[in-house]
Amino acid sequence: MIKRITSHTALKVKFLGITIYKRTFTPNEQFFFKKLLIIERNDTHKVIKLLGIKIASRKRPIKKNILSMNADITKTEQISSDLPNSLWLTPKSPLDHSWESLKSAKYTTKTRCVVILPVYKGLDETLCSIYHALKSRVTDQYSLLIINDAGPDEKLNAKLEELATKGLFDYHLNKLNLGFVKTINYAITNLSHDLDVILLNSDAFVFEGWFERMIQYADQDESIATITPMSNNATICSYPFTCQDNNKNLEISPAELDRLASNINKGIYIETPTGVGFCFYMRRKVIDKIGMLDDNAFKVGYGEENDFCMRAIHAGFKNIIIGDVFVYHVGSVSFSATKAENMKKGENALKLKHPNYLNLVHNFINVDPVFILRRNLDIARLKLKTGQKESIVIVSHAWDGGINTYLERVVNQYTNRGINCILLKVHDKKLYSIYSHENDQFNLCNLKNLSLSCDFSFLDLFFKTIQPTLIHINSFAGLDWHHHEKLLSYFSSSDWNCKFIIHDYACMSYDYKLLKPEYTYESVPSLARRNQWYNVKNVPLDYDISITDAYARHKAYEHFLKKCIKIESPSHRTRDIVLMDFPDLNIDVVPHEDIIGNILPAERKKDKNKIKIASIGALSIEKGSQLLATLAVDSKNRDLNLSYFLVGFSNPGDQHVMETNGVTVTGKYENDKECINKIREISPDLIILPSIWEETFSYTLSIALALKIPTLVFNIGAQAERTENINWVVKLDPLLMNNPRGISDLVVNLNIDKLWKEARKK
Repeated sequence: MIKRITSHTALKVKFLGITIYKRTFTPNEQFFFKKLLIIERNDTHKVIKLLGIKIASRKRPIKKNILSMNADITKTEQISSDLPNSLWLTPKSPLDHSWESLKSAKYTTKTRCVVILPVYKGLDETLCSIYHALKSRVTDQYSLLIINDAGPDEKLNAKLEELATKGLFDYHLNKLNLGFVKTINYAITNLSHDLDVILLNSDAFVFEGWFERMIQYADQDESIATITPMSNNATICSYPFTCQDNNKNLEISPAELDRLASNINKGIYIETPTGVGFCFYMRRKVIDKIGMLDDNAFKVGYGEENDFCMRAIHAGFKNIIIGDVFVYHVGSVSFSATKAENMKKGENALKLKHPNYLNLVHNFINVDPVFILRRNLDIARLKLKTGQKESIVIVSHAWDGGINTYLERVVNQYTNRGINCILLKVHDKKLYSIYSHENDQFNLCNLKNLSLSCDFSFLDLFFKTIQPTLIHINSFAGLDWHHHEKLLSYFSSSDWNCKFIIHDYACMSYDYKLLKPEYTYESVPSLARRNQWYNVKNVPLDYDISITDAYARHKAYEHFLKKCIKIESPSHRTRDIVLMDFPDLNIDVVPHEDIIGNILPAERKKDKNKIKIASIGALSIEKGSQLLATLAVDSKNRDLNLSYFLVGFSNPGDQHVMETNGVTVTGKYENDKECINKIREISPDLIILPSIWEETFSYTLSIALALKIPTLVFNIGAQAERTENINWVVKLDPLLMNNPRGISDLVVNLNIDKLWKEARKK
């Protein structure tokens, strides 16, 4: 009854022999019920017609094709000179007098290589490209050959004739249009004097010293067949984002970026299955051995240099991408149907000649070895931005919580003193990411998710490039012990000045909160006791990444802490706990700055039937999520007059228990101000901070104290120390951690009115 028919051109669905749906593959169209409803798609738009009348039209996003590695390479199709102002470099024809100071780049007996620049149309970008090729020529090692493929732009043709007459370059005009590939082959065969050649697109701009750096690789290794530099717009060679057009402004000019590349990536190259033709060195010996570009299979371009690279590999040569040359490439700003069709033909020809080409390219992109070159450039830009200004690197974990408040305060302190801050955050067992403190305004996309595996050469390059006067270390939480220990060893053996802030107890236990694997509090267990914890059969997954012998951990941290020029603790209790393991350390107690400041105390709005109790923050188990959940369960089971709120959020399991037992969860807040406003809206009678570990400070406690709402905390850690002389804060016996019913009974019998009166006394 219903039949589906598929051919190489279309797909049909028939019902009782009548075509009710048809979709063509080329062009892409869909018909419903004998063209009652038609949907047409091309590379730019989707159009819907009903009974022949257009009822909708929508612009489609441009899709890049990276398979042929030619998606961003302009050949016979030149771009319009009407370029948007957002471009990083907008090509414009040089003024007439600008050409006067340029030296001739015509072929001589000293010429080492011929730079072939084919032109067709595009006045501004072509003349700008030629100008850069002439201006950037610091020696006479290369000559410049301009070959005009019978271009239609009369103004451009006249200018080229004029400049050629002045002797600035060698010039050839095809009598008939040959097409891009045949034009290049003609130049290689008849006009390049049997020398090495570099193909340079007419919308690519080189900078001073580019050739000398490029040719050095060829001189040092005769097995190199092709060389491609870095660019903003060259698929696998692109920077800062790979396989993307990067035409928008960076904070520096392309010429400055080329200078940075020449230093940070000096002598570094990556072997590649293919080069990219915007700026493409070809060794003459290889051309003689394997032949020129295939102008039969690739008549209009798109794939010919990829084919050449594959044939070079087959002949035992290699292709490389070099990191110390950056060439700006405008590239195509449009993606026409003609271009798409030509690219498809190029892809098909590549598949036919080299069945393994796509696999090689896909594998290369997946591994992305060019990332090494890009991340180095990010570091160079970061160093240029900081200049001679004093810089500090702040090391921390990437978890949410009070650390973000602390980091914001510390960064402000340093920047107010004219010191530049760079953040290095560790995360996900073995990774780290580097940020400028102005992260939103300064793109460092290649400094994310870097690996601490293998050697530390890149991390070392980062520090040696930035030259920080201080490394301000907060925490390595989030790393597994293998990489955690490697970082400790690196800092211990380095000459960097390190300052360590004790935010947790990672120096003493794999559980940074110094809790047992069952998440229970045991005051300060001995080293031997902690070592017993590692031998239990099962531990929580977040513990597992940090497990190690307690004595090995102690030894690693002992070396590291002795190397630190300064160690700070935010509370006396934290200092005393750490000194139990490391009695010889000199630890300064420096409480964290009160970031809340003077705010109006909260107003109490009583509920006659309920005692409203609020908790604050991102509650993990150690922060008391299970305890708050069981308090809610107890209140519901016994029908107590207790109503619980969580201004923040918790882990999914405990939060589900909370919500099903009457806890109102407000969700994550963006900042302290939002948190405080939510607390004022709730107007709780009490705040409970159910943290079951010896906190080193606690910013949520700062919020409770600033609002002067009677608060319950356990009589341990910084919670107890900071509230020692505050009589409207109730210090709970740690034994009550395992007795939520006891806490409920205590709350029900509290004289809350008296606590509020005490909190309002000046």
